[in-house]
Amino acid sequence: MTQSIKILCIEDNPVNWRLVQRLLTQAGYSMHWAEEGLKGFEMALELKPDLVLLDINLPGLSGFEVATKFRQHPDLKLTPIVALTAKTLKSDRETALVAGCDGFLPKPIDPFTFVRQVEGYLGGQREHIEKSREGAVLRSFNVQMLEHLESQLKEVQEANSKLTVAQKELELRNQSLSQLLSLGQALLGEHDSAALLIKVLDQVRVASKATQLVAYRLHPSGGYWEGFRWQGAHFEAAPPLARTHAFCSRLYFLSDTGMLQGKALQNHRIWEEGLPLGFWSPNQESCLIVLKDRQAENQIWGFWSFTREGSEPFQPLEVELMALHASLALVSIENAELIHSLQESSRALESSYERMEGAYQDLQSARAELSRQDRRALLDDLFYKITHRLVMPVQTLGHQTLELDRLVAARDTLGDEVCHRAPQAISEMRLAVSEIEGLLKALLRRVNKDDPTTPEWLDLHDLLAQELELLAAEGVVPVGASVETELSAASHRIYGVYGDFGRLLQNLIQHGFGGPTPSPVVRLRSWLDASHFHLEVVDEGGPIPPSEMKAAFEPFNELHQETIIGIRNPGQSLPLCKQLLAAYHGEIELRNEGEGTAVHLHFPLH
Repeated sequence: MTQSIKILCIEDNPVNWRLVQRLLTQAGYSMHWAEEGLKGFEMALELKPDLVLLDINLPGLSGFEVATKFRQHPDLKLTPIVALTAKTLKSDRETALVAGCDGFLPKPIDPFTFVRQVEGYLGGQREHIEKSREGAVLRSFNVQMLEHLESQLKEVQEANSKLTVAQKELELRNQSLSQLLSLGQALLGEHDSAALLIKVLDQVRVASKATQLVAYRLHPSGGYWEGFRWQGAHFEAAPPLARTHAFCSRLYFLSDTGMLQGKALQNHRIWEEGLPLGFWSPNQESCLIVLKDRQAENQIWGFWSFTREGSEPFQPLEVELMALHASLALVSIENAELIHSLQESSRALESSYERMEGAYQDLQSARAELSRQDRRALLDDLFYKITHRLVMPVQTLGHQTLELDRLVAARDTLGDEVCHRAPQAISEMRLAVSEIEGLLKALLRRVNKDDPTTPEWLDLHDLLAQELELLAAEGVVPVGASVETELSAASHRIYGVYGDFGRLLQNLIQHGFGGPTPSPVVRLRSWLDASHFHLEVVDEGGPIPPSEMKAAFEPFNELHQETIIGIRNPGQSLPLCKQLLAAYHGEIELRNEGEGTAVHLHFPLH
């Protein structure tokens, strides 16, 4: 089958390769490609192709050299090689055959005959050179190879020469960068900006072979320019320049380029402004570097002027080192001034620390007292609400007790009426006592006077009513907001832990009132469906983005939430609700509904 026949095409032109691949792949052959000769030789050793299509004009090793290399290897010397080339002269064909090719196909290839020509070579077709021409062609081939080798040798020599120059430049660059790194490390302990600047200027002066160096920076006050000047022996303070000086004003026109040197500097108008200031002279090679302020856009931090005798221009490496030293000085001075400012601030903070500590202690005491007062006020309000809730049940108990006393006293005269009215009174008393017990039990649990972890039979509707009273008293329900209930579940008793459902309701209410736009009302409704108790909490606090909704019930979901003003995130206690419901085989889901969200949960009662 042709699919098992492997053909390797060594071709540097992807367009030609795609044409060859399309034609031969459609014919059923397995095609492989190498874009240069040496890679093609290595692929042939691995693939063992049935035929090699070889472009003669290849980068690196030429097609003739690749064919010769194939014929010298024992594993590839019998592999058929067909030359592909735009050279169509008879001498080119003969040279290809002498180099080791078995055939010759001209470019551009003919798509109508190409597959048939390749199949001919796969079937054993071979081209041969005339015996009488073989010697002459071989000598011509040797001459071509020799010329090619001489050309390559010349290219290698030129490359080696360039590499030697580049290596020297690299060594010099590495040496300069090493000195710059050492200088940077030495500057870490220097916090005086003037001394720091002089150290940098002294090193860059030596590196650039400058005979004169002037460095100015804008004073931190912004009112004038200050700087230093090298006069052949040491650095000394340079005369200050007004902020509005013509030279300094013209610097802003160079802020984009950042540097001028040689003829470009002399042809610029700033050259005339700098001559009277002694920054350079007509017969000297000069360079000007403008330093931008890193913290203020379109502002200049300073400028450096380098001058040396003669007309030898500053080399690119020297200019690069100037710019690097200038950047190092700029950053180091900024850091030094920042450290100085921090030290001053630290001393100021240290001087006031004791007073702050005393004030902090007073604040802590006041906070503790305020907390006690807030807690006392909260409990007072809570007990006030509970007391009002108990008034009616207690009054009912009083009335029914008097009624029972009267009925007992008149049992002989009333007869059957006592038998009918006494059970009703007793039932009303039991209902009142049950309501009182529920409220007291909820209150005791809330103040940690009763065990909240003991399972018991719970009336979920009573629990919701009791806990909502306590949550309103504790401030979980905001002032002015309300909770509306629609509890219609026919069966609402479950065997469970009171504290679980108390925390569950608290977390749901906190979510309902937790949006960026406070919800004026939260609605609770319950219903029963196939022995499953359903509870839904609907609010109007705004919708939640779908991206945040996905992780609403994941633990530590607040770590994934993005803080965006006006965008609502799920309540942080919703994962706890899911954990609490898991113990009762319940489920919980969150969705957007209307102007807010709806949290729906359900669990089996048995």
